[in-house]
Amino acid sequence: MSERKIWEFRNQTICTILGLTFNEKELHKICRKFKLNYDNIKAHEMHASLVQACTTQNKTSRHMDKILANRFEKYREDIKRIPRKEICEYIEDGNSTDIPLQALVWFAVRSQHEDIEEIEAGIYGVTHMYGHRALRFHDALCKAMPDGRPESVIKELNDALGLNEKLQTKCKRLEWKKDQLKSEIESIKEDRSRVNTMMEEQKQLNKQLTSNFERFGGENALCQIGDLEMEMGMLAEEVKTLTDELLKQDRKCDMTSIELAQIHPVLESGTEHRKKSVDLNGIRVAYVGGVESLNSHYKEVIESFGGTFCYHCGRCIQGRKEIENLVDKTDLIFCPVDINSQSACRYVKKACKMRNKTCHFLRSSGLSMLIRELETSC
Repeated sequence: MSERKIWEFRNQTICTILGLTFNEKELHKICRKFKLNYDNIKAHEMHASLVQACTTQNKTSRHMDKILANRFEKYREDIKRIPRKEICEYIEDGNSTDIPLQALVWFAVRSQHEDIEEIEAGIYGVTHMYGHRALRFHDALCKAMPDGRPESVIKELNDALGLNEKLQTKCKRLEWKKDQLKSEIESIKEDRSRVNTMMEEQKQLNKQLTSNFERFGGENALCQIGDLEMEMGMLAEEVKTLTDELLKQDRKCDMTSIELAQIHPVLESGTEHRKKSVDLNGIRVAYVGGVESLNSHYKEVIESFGGTFCYHCGRCIQGRKEIENLVDKTDLIFCPVDINSQSACRYVKKACKMRNKTCHFLRSSGLSMLIRELETSC
């Protein structure tokens, strides 16, 4: 089946396709390229000039036909699943989710068909009513928005989606941390139960030895009792240590639960707290020294705040040169002083001062210290 060219379409169809496909910036470029009237005129006048040029076969219309064919070619296979005569109903019902409206109109009128006049008329009727609907919606938005700009709705929605994604990421991280703490607590409980069982066994054995000592007497029995008492004392100390650790982990779990409870209302309320969030906005953040096994966790913290992570272990094999190179490539530097070489701290301080870069010296290498410093200083 032969394909029709754009100058073979109805004027209304040409107007619909061009109006849906090209925005004002693209329209200005096209009119300038083909030397149509574009200086000091409004967008609808440029649109009218381009539509008029495409109603007859000429250099402009042939070029526009190629541009549109190339732009819509990627939708050809998807269009094949829709019967050509049903495209009007397909557009009117709003079934298209992946195929742009202008591509549907293009392929509906592109191929030569015995009912092409009827199809073009139907396409015009459907898109014409869509235009009225869009104008009513635009007018309603203009009146509803405080600044009278409907475009602000899209920005607000995008901002809300961005904040929601950040909160979701933080919530997942906290859920994972809570699960880890619960697992550690269960492990400590099992250890304490095992130690208690061992202590009961030792008590029974001590009673048996005491009974034997009273019955038989002798220095050997007394020595055995002394050894058992010493072992029981060591076990009691171990139980006390495990109990303290269990209480500490319980407190951590409670704090994590409280933090999760604070996160969930923010997720449901949308954008009401987004001004309080910290966003590093892609700046490069360096971490010098610290615990090397926590490297991946340092990176996760920095990236959760929107930064790009760089790491240096703190061992200056090549002298100060490698520290200076790191400072040159980053915008913000964190340097813990508890696990780090004195040379690295000295090199970092001097390099940051010479390059006027911000450096935060942390009292500890823990993740909580890094997070607290990010929240208070950024």
